[in-house]
Amino acid sequence: MDVKSRQVVEWLLREEQVAWTTEKPPPGLEPGARELFISVGSRGEALPEHPRMLAWKLPQWTRRAVRSTTATVLLSAEPLDALSRQLRESSADAPSAPLTLRVHEHTLDVVCATLLVAWRLLHGAWPEGVEVLADYVGEWEQGHTETVGEYECALGTVFYAAVKLWPSPTARPSREVLELMASVLESARAPEELMRLPPARIPPAVSRRLKADELLYRAELSRAQRVQLDIPLGDAEDGPMRRVDALFLSSFQDVTVLRLLARNDTENTHYGQGFDFMAIHIARPEQSRAWHSFSLTPERAGTLGDLAGALDELEGPRLPDGTPRKRGRRFERQPNDYSDPWYSDGYASPTGRATMVAGPYSGTRLSRRELWETLWSRFNVGRHVHVLRAHTLFARPFLWRGPVPGAELVSRGFQRRDLSSQGATFHPAVVLSFLGATEEADVLHYEKPAGGHTVHVSVYPNRLVAVWVERPRAEATSLYALAQEQAELVESRELWELEPLRALAPWLAPLGPERWLVYGAYRVSRGRSSMLDDSRSMQGLFHALASGTRPTLEKLPSEAAAESRRVLRDAAGETEHWLTSTGGARIEFLLEEEERGPLACDRDFFLFLLTLGQRYSAFEISRRMAEVEQRYRTSRWQSLRPARSVRSDVMLFTNSLWHTRVSEDPDVNARYLAWHSLHGLQETVTSMRDQAAELDQYKRDQFDRMVGLLVFVFLPVSLACGFFSGAQFQDMSPSVGIPGATTGWLIFLGYTAAFTVLVFGTVLLARVMNWRRR
Repeated sequence: MDVKSRQVVEWLLREEQVAWTTEKPPPGLEPGARELFISVGSRGEALPEHPRMLAWKLPQWTRRAVRSTTATVLLSAEPLDALSRQLRESSADAPSAPLTLRVHEHTLDVVCATLLVAWRLLHGAWPEGVEVLADYVGEWEQGHTETVGEYECALGTVFYAAVKLWPSPTARPSREVLELMASVLESARAPEELMRLPPARIPPAVSRRLKADELLYRAELSRAQRVQLDIPLGDAEDGPMRRVDALFLSSFQDVTVLRLLARNDTENTHYGQGFDFMAIHIARPEQSRAWHSFSLTPERAGTLGDLAGALDELEGPRLPDGTPRKRGRRFERQPNDYSDPWYSDGYASPTGRATMVAGPYSGTRLSRRELWETLWSRFNVGRHVHVLRAHTLFARPFLWRGPVPGAELVSRGFQRRDLSSQGATFHPAVVLSFLGATEEADVLHYEKPAGGHTVHVSVYPNRLVAVWVERPRAEATSLYALAQEQAELVESRELWELEPLRALAPWLAPLGPERWLVYGAYRVSRGRSSMLDDSRSMQGLFHALASGTRPTLEKLPSEAAAESRRVLRDAAGETEHWLTSTGGARIEFLLEEEERGPLACDRDFFLFLLTLGQRYSAFEISRRMAEVEQRYRTSRWQSLRPARSVRSDVMLFTNSLWHTRVSEDPDVNARYLAWHSLHGLQETVTSMRDQAAELDQYKRDQFDRMVGLLVFVFLPVSLACGFFSGAQFQDMSPSVGIPGATTGWLIFLGYTAAFTVLVFGTVLLARVMNWRRR
């Protein structure tokens, strides 16, 4: 470091020469006689320029298209020379107070601007090649981090690594940081020298830190939220949108370092262009507030609009410590009058285009999750996907605890419904068994209209019922709004307020999940919808629509959930069937909004109801079989009793066509098999068969042991009784008290024959009756 650079560093470090402060000035405050504002302060557009307010976001500088505070310093040579003469004259007369530098946080722009101010005040000129430094800092300050060099050796990243390694407990930067930047200032003469600092210029500790930070970023990226957002290109409400990759990341690293890494990271982005939009949270234990920054790549089109104003409304009128926020407009274009608002660079931009939003100086009361959810809901991709028609079915399984279901439903105004006419594609056995064609069907269906809805009750064997509500929607809406509306119905009690369900509530015992399962048919206009792609955000919206969950950032499906769903397309490619373990959706895509028939219950709805009944029938049968097995294992005499209807239920479930092939149509059968795979019904069938076989074997063993006990106990008694009876009546005349002509030994044989017929006839009759009951 040469003599001039050393003088600048020592002058900035002397407390008697320069006083540093990061206290934010209130709106409208001007610098004192011996004070400079560097990258802070506010000033109205109608006021004249102030020579010692050096902040590129002030109206006096934005009108001149200045891109950084470093550049404003270069344009302020005359005011700085005048201040230098004033300082020399006052020091010649008598010792005076130090020069006060009121600065923002120690950013690259602030430190470079401060060094140039000190250089001009001490030496009366600029260092050689200072324009190169100003251009570099301008690129960095504007967010064009892709053009400012490689991560491990660029000036920007080296500077912020040094700030992290050598933090200052006061408002004055540390000596190491000032010496690093002074050495760069005296030696850099070309942009390449700033984009790639010489190895000798980078301290070894900084170099090690940069390599560790890159590895840490890669580790944190695996835990980050990565989604896509639709950013408006202008202020028009229905204007065009641009879809960008967004990164929601929590990290202890510096904001600009993360921004540089994310902008260059195309490997982990969906569109392969790096993360254009970022929401970063930096939690620093030594500080009482959390830092948030939301940025959009400025060289590409798009604007964050009035996001800062929306966050201010969410923030409320109080500071994080509970005290009221101070009033007094800081920027002319801000939509409120807070002196410390959520910052938007659109407030200071002459065009009003916003590419960055940052939290207030005093911090925010909002949690990181609240901020991210606000951004997700505000720029959600589903807001611009048009759903022309929707027909949704909400279903829940119950156990019927009342009188005979059919008679009770008819008495309450429900009408019997024959659905066989809508099952033309199913096998006849499935139609007869499931669609309620006859009174002998296994499943009977009842319905009752109620306030624009239709409430259905499907009665399965074993007093299992499925309550399902049809909700048609003819008017167009957005995919995001539809998913929100559907989630409200699933999680609220609105459906329960329908009159038919209120009347049935006493007889319905919940079974399975405490929420409604959904299946819907939706007609989507591809021509009016923005970029229907396979991004995670769009997949998440379809997943929410198919499962009935709320489409929030918190509930975006995980990679495992995405893998577990089934997406089937028809032969023409115009329809997609989304199947999840909790519901499903059939989505029809139209290139043109042609007039088509209304959506209604069809074979896809019936497949959903069929597998719903199978799934919970299996649960109920398994529960009842477990009760029977427990009863047989705890009571010896239960082994002689038949298994009532459980065995027949198992055979009906496992041997019917419900769990094999339901249709000759390969598309229908594929969707049916997909439901079975999602619900694990193949494994359930195998498990039930094994359980039934185990119970049968256990009952046979118990029965055989009981028969053996009867023979072991009663046969010797019979033999003894017969023997002694024959011996007693050996010499007695056959005509005395005994009909026929026989002897006492014939009496013994009669006893034996009677016992044999009694015992083994009873065993045979019990086996025959027990087999028939099964």
